[in-house]
Parts: sequence; structure tokens; C-alpha cells
Amino acid sequence: SSDLSSGINAEYGEVVVYVLQRSPTGATQRIPATDLASVLTSPNTANQLKTQIMVTNVISKVAFTSSQLSLYLDKPPVGISPVLWEQAKQENPDATKMIPVPLVGFKSISDRLRLQKEQSEAHIARVELIGKEVEEIRAVQANTLSRLQQLKRKHAELTHRVLQVMVDVEVQRKAGFSLQPQEEHLRVQLEGIQQELNAPNQFKGRLSEMLSLIRMQSINESNLSSATSVESDVLSGVHSHLSRQQDGISHLLNIIRDDMEYLTIIKQGLTDKQAAVVV
Repeated sequence: SSDLSSGINAEYGEVVVYVLQRSPTGATQRIPATDLASVLTSPNTANQLKTQIMVTNVISKVAFTSSQLSLYLDKPPVGISPVLWEQAKQENPDATKMIPVPLVGFKSISDRLRLQKEQSEAHIARVELIGKEVEEIRAVQANTLSRLQQLKRKHAELTHRVLQVMVDVEVQRKAGFSLQPQEEHLRVQLEGIQQELNAPNQFKGRLSEMLSLIRMQSINESNLSSATSVESDVLSGVHSHLSRQQDGISHLLNIIRDDMEYLTIIKQGLTDKQAAVVV
């Protein structure tokens, strides 16, 4: 399997590979890099790799041992000041994965800048890919939400149908019997709710009052240019009051709209039931 690949220069590239060995029981074991490198560097295998896929060199990618790391870090490279080497070790962002490497000459600096540019371009490409994936996920989310709304409406319709069937079954079961105390109590409660809704000083009256206030607001806005002067705090209070009323009207309209949808579903169910009875 290939883990990653990167370009060393314009002519050569680097590919990191690893081998997983699967046992008859299904367990997998990763072959050590040194063993794999010894097999790939054997004369026959190395010749085949060179002639078939143009492999020029095989190196085992292993981490430094503690002694090797101490030997490398304790002694500064040739031409590097011990002070600068110590500073480089202290400024290492991750000493467990990185080591300081001296840059000698303009070619080393040029290669480092090129590698940084390539890495930056790779990061930008990855970010763009992630952005496209996010847009696709958002599109899927929008479709899912739309489908969810459809299923909610379908669920409401089925709920009303089931309720209608339950009502029909209960009516057939209780045919010829008088109302029970619980049913009589429920009937009284429903009638009270209906009277409360139809009361002049309740929801309908408040809705009519709000509509009148909105009409007055429109008239006041049209005559605002002819008004003398109004204090800013008074205007702010009126605006806040009207905004709350507008929000209340919007909320009531949403409730009425939802109730109309449910009534349409119930009406359709009753129509279907009557048609079935006629047939």
C-alpha cells in the first residue's frame, strides 16, 4: 500500500510504501521497514524495480533511536555555531517528530522554499476540496430537510386518518349508549374552549385590534411628513410596541395557516369517507 508521495525535485519523486501481512485467522501484521527494505534491495528485486518502474533507491523509513538522536543533537554540524544550534533545538515545535536541519548555501534555501511552496499549494488544494465537500453536504442537508418536511406532512395526514378511524370505531362501539361522565366532562371543556376563542375580548378581538393598529400605523407613516415634531424616545416606544404586535400577528397567522392545512387534510378524509359510504 502507498501512504504518501511527494516530489524531491523536477526529475525525482518519493513514495512511501508499506506491506501488511494477513494471517489465516484474519489478523494483520505490518512488515518492519528494515525487512521490507532488505527484500527490495536484493540484486534481483532491485534490478526489476529499476527496469520496470524506474526505482533508483530504496531506503527503510525508520525513526532515530535514542542514541542516534542524542549523537546528532549534542554535536552541532560543521560550520554551524553552537549557539545557533542550541537555539534551533529550543525552537523546535515538536521534538518528538522533528529535528533541526542546517541550510548551507543558496541551493538548500531554494529547495526549502520550493518544498514550502509545494506544501502550501497542497494545503490550499485540500482546503478547496474540503470546501466542495462541505457544499455537497449542505446540499444533501437541504434535500434532507425538504424530505423531512414532506414526511412530517405525511405523518400529520396519517395521524388524522388514524384518528378518524378511531372516532368511527368508537362511534360504532358506543352506538345507543349515553355519554359517560368522562366524555361529558370533555365535551364541556371543548365547548368552553370554543366559547373562549369566539369571545370578543379574546383572540379574535385582539387580532382585530392589532389589524386596526397596523392600519393606523400606515396612516401615521403617510402623514409623518406633516407632523410637527415627536421625541425620539416616544417614537422608539411606539416602534417597539408595533413590532411586538407585528410579531404576534405573524405568530397567529402561522398558527392559522397550520390549522388550515390540518383542516384541509381532515376535510379530504371526510370527503373520501363519504364517497366510500355512497359507493
